[in-house]
Amino acid sequence: MKTLIIWLMLIPFLGISQTENETQEPLIIATMLIAPEPADFFKFREGLKAHNNEYHAEGAMGVRIFQVMNGPNAEKMMAVMGPMPWSALDNATYDNREAHDKDWYENVVPYMKDEQDITYWRFDTGNSHFPQNFEMSKLDVTTYDFKAGTYEAAMDHVEKISAVFKNQYPETPLGIYTNEFAATKDGRDLSLVYFFDDFATLGVDHKWKEKYEKEHGQGSYESFYKGWMDLLNGAQTEIWIYDQELSGIGPQVTTRTQN
Repeated sequence: MKTLIIWLMLIPFLGISQTENETQEPLIIATMLIAPEPADFFKFREGLKAHNNEYHAEGAMGVRIFQVMNGPNAEKMMAVMGPMPWSALDNATYDNREAHDKDWYENVVPYMKDEQDITYWRFDTGNSHFPQNFEMSKLDVTTYDFKAGTYEAAMDHVEKISAVFKNQYPETPLGIYTNEFAATKDGRDLSLVYFFDDFATLGVDHKWKEKYEKEHGQGSYESFYKGWMDLLNGAQTEIWIYDQELSGIGPQVTTRTQN
């Protein structure tokens, strides 16, 4: 729990653009998995809502909250912050630290399970595809566990995936993130995130194989698929739903990547 509180207090650069990085440092985001005690669910929501509205509602301290829809983390919440360069932490400040801590410990922590999972992800600006300003609604988040020693081969495959999105699905935002720290135990090496508005899109055949071969050549998909599967220990897909009531900042994403 202490790590979570420290992180919430330290981040002052959450509004940095995905493409704005004057020092050319890599940009990171942090994801934090949190969960309420079932008996205190509504007290937790009210406390978190009030806390984010007071302390994380704009600019540097902005926080977005997502509900996890499926999988082992179903009904938990994901707090997402960033992007920012690591060096931002060296200059981090927090103006109302005492009041922030008091509110957090009195009105949120008592209703939260004493568990959290924090991961730092590097934003892959070259392979990600944010084609236009858009609003957060629903996220399809797939996290991959690669076999040891296959990172370079995996990133070659990611480049091919990225090219398909950029050229064949130009209106679909795609975010690609690599884990900043070793994760051989939990197997979270890379995440592919695509953003969508309506659940109906999950039932649509998006012709991935057809689009892949249009981009990379007839018959290219089978070799890609085999190579990709040979690299993997496994993968996990979750659907995250943006929770505007609990989020400190709104759903608007006002950045774009350069393809």
